[in-house]
Amino acid sequence: MTSGPWPREPSPRFTRWRGELDEWRGEHAPSGRRFQATAAYSSQLYYEHGGVDEVGTVADLTWLARTGEQIKASQQVVWDVHAREVLEAAGEGGLEATAEALLDSTEWIRRLAREGQPVREGSDAAQRAREVVDACPPNPLVRGEEVWGLWESLAGARRTCEGLRDQLLLELADEGCPRTRMADGLGWSYGRLRRRLVRLEDERAARIQRARQGEVPGIIDLESRRASSRRR
Repeated sequence: MTSGPWPREPSPRFTRWRGELDEWRGEHAPSGRRFQATAAYSSQLYYEHGGVDEVGTVADLTWLARTGEQIKASQQVVWDVHAREVLEAAGEGGLEATAEALLDSTEWIRRLAREGQPVREGSDAAQRAREVVDACPPNPLVRGEEVWGLWESLAGARRTCEGLRDQLLLELADEGCPRTRMADGLGWSYGRLRRRLVRLEDERAARIQRARQGEVPGIIDLESRRASSRRR
């Protein structure tokens, strides 16, 4: 997705859009958005993409990997919708004025112009983004800002998925599951899995150490209960 030469001065239309965005922000505190990126909605999106609660096998790793890829694909669609709206605004306002209005940087807008793609219509993500856009006034600054709230909700869904994956990786490793099976289940190389496990084990050791020092109450007890449960 590219854009032609940026205007040097904002057009009267852009000035009106910016005034509407300021009013919109004032009416939708604290984020300035009507569309709120909440934990509840992120959880809903996780399940809508095929997420599950109970995991414990290598097959579940494969399922989580597939779910994560589906969420990632939805994020890309929503990212492209955001790019489309922001670049429409920049076509009237120029780089500096658009970045200032969106409380962002000119480099971010340049990145949207370089990397944004035509929106993949027909997908569930495109439909969700369309519903957000349709609830906004015909103002690409407002629409771009609101659609970014949807992107953040999808990011939360992806974090949920990756958190469950990492938890399962540690549990399978503790149970002695062959690492080649775990890597195959995720579709990863053995080296990538090994690096991820090293990082997760280091983070767990650091949490336990902080708990021993009284910084994270309850972590040691939780880890011991999980270990006892696995042994049973």
